[in-house]
Amino acid sequence: MGFSAFTSRSCNRVAGGICLLGLLAVLLFPATGAAKSFKVALFIPGQSSFWNLVTAFMEAAAEDLDVDLRVYDAESNHFLMVKQVEEAISGPDKVDAIVFQNFKKRAPEIIKLAEDAHVYAYLFNSPIEKEADIGRPREKYRYWLGEMLPDDKGVAEVLANSLIRESIRNGKIAADGTVHVIGISGRLADTASLTRISGLENAVNGRDDVKLRQVFNTDWGQEQGAQVAFMALKRYPETTVVWSANYKTSNGILRSLERLQLSPGEDIFLNSYGLRAEVLDLIAAGDIVATTGGHYIESAWVLVQLYDYFNGIDFREEGTTMRTPMPVVTKKIYLSFRRNYPLISCRPGISKR
Repeated sequence: MGFSAFTSRSCNRVAGGICLLGLLAVLLFPATGAAKSFKVALFIPGQSSFWNLVTAFMEAAAEDLDVDLRVYDAESNHFLMVKQVEEAISGPDKVDAIVFQNFKKRAPEIIKLAEDAHVYAYLFNSPIEKEADIGRPREKYRYWLGEMLPDDKGVAEVLANSLIRESIRNGKIAADGTVHVIGISGRLADTASLTRISGLENAVNGRDDVKLRQVFNTDWGQEQGAQVAFMALKRYPETTVVWSANYKTSNGILRSLERLQLSPGEDIFLNSYGLRAEVLDLIAAGDIVATTGGHYIESAWVLVQLYDYFNGIDFREEGTTMRTPMPVVTKKIYLSFRRNYPLISCRPGISKR
């Protein structure tokens, strides 16, 4: 089966069939000829729609490339993830490479474990903080081959600005003459959450017409998102912009608005994450101002890069640190996006940091 079939099958496998970024990879270097099979372990922090998509794309790529893929679910326990890594990189059947995120800041420890075991490591989805002083891939640690990260900070800033503009356009301004904003983010120690919050802060810093009242943390879940949003809106009743760090918290916020008898798109302006049909339908209805997503495809691209590396094609010249941009979809471009997404999905969309 060729990669074109892989792309098609993956699109059918995921909700909505929106294979954003085009499976970029194929894209990089199509694999040719017979190659030795190798073993890769993927570590995910837990089960969710997003991580199911991540896993599905990597599984489809692994099937197409004849890679022995082993998926480990940490069940929201970062200590368990480290133990799973230790298991995967040891013994006579140890893997050749591991793929992981910086779940609760454990990535530096995982990179060091892989280095000691002479197992290649690839970080994706969430970055390592500068204060970790670990350098970049292939600097201090030769087995740390690369990192592929979504532009979380940039897209979070764009989303926040979209919400603020919509609030101003609709005349939803507090008595003090400013737009009041609250943020509903993910876990306190998660780097993806911290990075997205910094994007929100970039959007409001230096503006005298916007006031960020408070940023609240959640477990990334819908239930806690609803509870936190309800409490926050009761505490700050003049709020008109609620910035969200993921789709589950957005769904929870929508529930809290119903409970408070507030109308999304009229009283409160909200964003989401994800490009599934149900999220795009909320855009069309005006309940959500903007959404973004598509970075689940990184998992397949990472596997392609590892596959090529093990077969003598080093991606170093492409960049060992890569940023994957994510499109922002608003009502203004909704119809065009829905009509043209097959074309969009065939275009590479990556930039080097």
